[in-house]
Amino acid sequence: MKTGRSPGQDRVTTEMLKLAKSRILPQLTAILNQCLRNGEVPAEMADSRTILLFKKGDHLDLKNYRPISLLPTIYKVLSRVISARIDRTLDEAQPIEQAGFRKNCSTAEHLQAVNQLLEKAREYRVPIFMVFIDFEKAFDSVESNAIWNAAQRQGVHPKLLKLLRNIYSQATSKIQVGRAQVQIEIQRGVRQGDTISPKLFNAALEETFKELRWEDRGLNINGRRISNLRFADDIVLIADTEEELQLMVTELQEASRRSGLKINRQKTKAMAAEEINILLDGEAIQQVTSFVYLGQAIQVRRDPCKEIGRRISSGWNAFRKYGPFLTSRSVQMRWKRRLFNQCILPALLYGCESWALTQAARKKLAVAQRRMERRMAGVRLIDRRSNDWLRGVTKIKDVTDTAARRKWSFAWKMANASADKWPKRIEAWRPPTTRPQGRPATRWTDDFAKKLGSKNWQRSARRETHSTWCNRGCDNV
Repeated sequence: MKTGRSPGQDRVTTEMLKLAKSRILPQLTAILNQCLRNGEVPAEMADSRTILLFKKGDHLDLKNYRPISLLPTIYKVLSRVISARIDRTLDEAQPIEQAGFRKNCSTAEHLQAVNQLLEKAREYRVPIFMVFIDFEKAFDSVESNAIWNAAQRQGVHPKLLKLLRNIYSQATSKIQVGRAQVQIEIQRGVRQGDTISPKLFNAALEETFKELRWEDRGLNINGRRISNLRFADDIVLIADTEEELQLMVTELQEASRRSGLKINRQKTKAMAAEEINILLDGEAIQQVTSFVYLGQAIQVRRDPCKEIGRRISSGWNAFRKYGPFLTSRSVQMRWKRRLFNQCILPALLYGCESWALTQAARKKLAVAQRRMERRMAGVRLIDRRSNDWLRGVTKIKDVTDTAARRKWSFAWKMANASADKWPKRIEAWRPPTTRPQGRPATRWTDDFAKKLGSKNWQRSARRETHSTWCNRGCDNV
C-alpha cells in the first residue's frame, strides 16, 4: 500500500501499519480471516470520511465540488485481499470493448481505435456516426442490486459476495459541513477510493450492455461488428447509419436507467461527417466536430496541430507548477533534468502513440521544448545560443524522439497482440469502397512505411525484437 495517504475515521495511517507490522500482523491476519469466514465486518470498517474539494465555478453550487471519500486503512487491507480473489473472475467476464481498470489495457488502445476508425472513414469515404456518452455521477449512482446481481452472474464466490453486501449495507460517511459533521447512509453507488469499486462498476455496466444484444449493431470491421468502446464509464457508441445510432442511444438510455444510471444530455455529444439529429428525451444531442475523449481531442477532420497545441498547453501548465525549481540557478541541472523527464515530458506526450504527425506539428513540439530548455538553462533568445549547445547543457530527452519511440513501441505491441484487439483489427481493415482522387491526409502508418520502405510493417514488427524495432523509429526523426 502507498504511503502519504489521508486516513479514515480511525486516523490510522499506512505508515503506522508498516512500522508496527511485526507486532500487529498476527492479530490483523486473524481479524481479516474472521471477516472472510463469517462474511461480516465491524461497523467501524464500513465507515468513511468525506471531504469536498472545490473544482471551479460558483463556490455556492455543490455541483462544483468533488467529494473525496477517505476509507479506514484497515479496511483498505481487507479490500485488497478481496480484490485479489475476485479480480480474475470479474475480468474474465469483461468483453474486449471494455479497457477500464483491466490488466494489459490502456487508454492508448481506445484512442488508437477511435482515431483509426475516423481515419479510415475519411480516406475511404465510409459513413460513420458516433455518440460520446456521459453518465451523471456514474460511480455514485449505480444501484446496489445491479452490482450484486452482476457479481453473482459473473461467478463471484457466495462468501465473498455476502461479505461485500454486508460492507455496503453498513456503509456510512461523515461529511464536514462548516464546523459540523453530518453522518449519512450510503444507499447506492460504489465506495470511492476502494480498489474493488471499479471492478464492481464494470461488472454492473457489462450486464447492462448484455441486455442490449447489439451483436448485429455497429460498424462491420472485417466480419466483426464494433458497436461501442468503453473505458469504465467513458463510452463511445459507433454505428454506420444515423437511424441505427438513434436506436442505440434510446436502448442504452432505457437499459442504464434500470441500473440507476442516467445519461447527461448536456455533456453527451454526437459526431459525424454530415449533419445529424440524435435525440435524447426528445431533445437533440449537440453535434460537434471535435471532442476530448480520454484526454485527447478526437476530430472529424483530423488536424494534428490542434492536439499538439493542447499538449503544449498542458506541458506549460506542468512546467509552471514546478517553475521555481526548474528555473532556479541554485538547483543542479541533473535534478531539473530528472523532474522534466518525469513530470513535464509525460504531459507533453500523452496519447502520442496514436498521433499521425506532420512536419509542422513536430516543429511545434520541438520549439516548445527549446523554450522550456532556455528557461531551465537561464538563457534568452538574444544570447544566441545554438540548439546543440542548449541540449548539451540540459541533456533532457528529445520530445520528438521520445514520441517516435513510444509510437513504435505501441505499434510493436499491437502487432504482437491478440487478433481480437480492436486497434489491430481496425488497422488491418480495408473498407470495400474507393478512395477519392488526390493525396490522402497523413496516415498513422506513414511513419512505418517511410522508414521500412514497405507497407507491411506488422510483419517486420513480429520478426524483430522490441528494442531493435523501437530504435528504427528514432533514427533521424
